[in-house]
Amino acid sequence: MSNLMRKLLESVDQKDIIASAEGINGLIAVTKNVVYLQRGKLLEQKSLKTYLIKSITSVQTKKPSMLTAGHFQIIASGSGDNTKRFGSAFDYAKDENTVLIRGNFDDFKRIEQLIYKLQSDPNPAVPVAQAAPTSEDAFSKLEKLAKLKEQGIISEEEFELKKKDLLSQV
Repeated sequence: MSNLMRKLLESVDQKDIIASAEGINGLIAVTKNVVYLQRGKLLEQKSLKTYLIKSITSVQTKKPSMLTAGHFQIIASGSGDNTKRFGSAFDYAKDENTVLIRGNFDDFKRIEQLIYKLQSDPNPAVPVAQAAPTSEDAFSKLEKLAKLKEQGIISEEEFELKKKDLLSQV
């Protein structure tokens, strides 16, 4: 098990992970409702980004060539592609939403397909808010989420993730 996976498992229960793949500068892990992007190799500071499946607007993959690394990039609502139109591997290496790929491109391609499959699920476990809630609205949503958690419809992890998201918007 890599250091990046160990670091990820400090925040995510391994049994919830459906698929994962490790690249040059990070790894991607997918659960039923969330995609995790864990970055940081050697001397880099390790960072964890989470994306609700329903908030991902696109995934871009580029196959590595003999001379350059490929990449797996997530673009989500509220974040953009921070690379240039004809960006180089260096541009993608700096983008916090990107993992560089060397030899396991097929693993990342399967993850891309899994994300799109999970997005097409008509019954998401956690509804995604359309607009920033007011504080009163956020608290009523928290109460509803707590009831969903008590009923076992959503996990503790999903509840905490959504709770953090709602409270940050107040």
